[in-house]
Order: sequence, then C-alpha cells, then structure tokens
Amino acid sequence: MKVYHNLKDYIPKNNGTHIALGFFDGVHSGHRAVIGSCVAEKGDRPCVVLTFRESPAKALGRPIPTLLSTNERKAELLAQIGVDEVIFADFNAVKELSPQAFVTEILRDKLHAKKVYCGFNYHFGQGGSGDTELLKKLCAEQGIAVEVKDPVFRDGEPASSSLIRRCIAEGRIEKANNLLGYPYAIEGAIDSGNHIGSAMGFPTVNIPIGEGLTVPRYGVYASTIMIDGRRYKGATNIGVHPTVGAHDVPLCETFLLDFGGGDLYGKKATCELTAFVREEKCFSSMDELTTQIKKDCETIDKMSL
Repeated sequence: MKVYHNLKDYIPKNNGTHIALGFFDGVHSGHRAVIGSCVAEKGDRPCVVLTFRESPAKALGRPIPTLLSTNERKAELLAQIGVDEVIFADFNAVKELSPQAFVTEILRDKLHAKKVYCGFNYHFGQGGSGDTELLKKLCAEQGIAVEVKDPVFRDGEPASSSLIRRCIAEGRIEKANNLLGYPYAIEGAIDSGNHIGSAMGFPTVNIPIGEGLTVPRYGVYASTIMIDGRRYKGATNIGVHPTVGAHDVPLCETFLLDFGGGDLYGKKATCELTAFVREEKCFSSMDELTTQIKKDCETIDKMSL
C-alpha cells in the first residue's frame, strides 16, 4: 500500500479511482463496512482512502477526542483490509472549501473519483455543511457514483469511535474489541523502563503510550504481544505504579509468559489487550505486590487468548 502525507503529492491513475471518505479513527467495524465495499468493488481502479493527519476537531477549535490509532497503526490496518493507497491530508487545506468546491476540486479534479464511499453520518465542506444527501446530488452532477453505508451494529449498539473510546476508558476491553473488530493495541519501540519488574523476578516489556491515544482503565489485562513476527502471551499492566512510586503518565508494561529470553530493547512491539483482569491498586508492600503479580500471571496463563 502506498502512503501519501500530502494531498498535493497524489497523482491519480488515468482510469480514475474509488475513494473511501472519512477520518476512520480506529478503522473499526463500521469503518470497515465503508472501506471493505470500496476494496471489493474497485475493479481495475485503485481503492484510495482520503483521511487526515490530525483530527478535524483540532483545526475547527473543538474539543479533541482521544485517538484509537496512530497514523502508522491506521495505515497498517488499512493495508490489511486491502486498500491500495491512503492520503493523510492536511485538514486545514480543505476546511474552507464549500461542499461544491470539495466535490469538483478535490474529488473530481484532483482524485479523478469514479465512485466514493462514506458512512451514514459523513459531513464535508466548510463547517461540515454538506451531508450525504448533498454529496449524492453534487457527485451525480459530476458523474461520480456515491455509496453510503448504514451503521454497523454489534450486540445491539452501533459501532462508533466515541463508544469504543468509552469502553476502553472503562476497562470494557472485550466489548471495545468486538466493536473494533480486532483487539485494541498499544504499539511502539520497547524501552528500558525502570527495571523494577526485573528486580521482582518479572522482567517486563515497556511500550510508551502514544500521546493523544485513548488510555485504557488502569489495571491488569490479559494480552498478546507481537515482536519480530512472533506472538507471546502477556500480563499487561496499564497505570502509574502506585506501590513503587507513582508516575506522572500512565505506562504499558507487559510480562511475557512464554518468552525464552533475549534483548528486546528498541524492537517494535504491538500489545493487544484481550481481557480485563483486575483494577490497579496500591499494595502495602513489595511482597504483597509480587504475590498478586504471580496470581495475575497464573490467571492469564489459563486463559485462551
């Protein structure tokens, strides 16, 4: 999959493109209905996702919601679906365009769109003044087909980024994962940490939580960790370590239950959270903490992840 970090750099194919429109934070199951249709129906044209480098809320001066995915993670998820190209556009470059100008200047002239796909609640143009009905009308005038996807329901609730964020923040990770369509993950380069886990007999993989990402409820989670193409079962703690001296920012630390040893520092790791085990608490002593960690590992080791 080819990634463009600026709309002006994109060069469309001569026979046109199929475009999926949206911010697609998290690329959850609702987003996948939109993007999946674009992939399935593209024919000999590329499936292109037009998204933005930052949340449009920032440029519009609105409260910025926490994110479900970094741009790197978003690109990985889009590639897995089968997207051919993704454009991380600067929202500031298009936010003043009228709905008419967006369709003619961006979709028709710049992207050579033959068909566009979006969700039922998609808005576009200055101030978000354009809705899906206006998109259909304006695109029809330019010979561009439009497909609007209905919401996707999971357990009776529509999949939405806001609901998923709330579930993650509340520790309802299984529900969040069901809405996402895959396990929520924290990924990044493994750093050295403070070695407290090693001193206790539980050496951990430490992954910084990216700035702006949705932080899960503090506590212990069952997890799986991908490192160098290998998958390990893990006991992950999200929190600030109240027993050993609270940190200013939450940490993601994982003890690998089935790791044979070796130097992992600097390697890229993806920590997928699969089940909430218990909330974070302050223990009265290091011995009490060590005993609890052993129990957590035993509990997680018996789980089928």
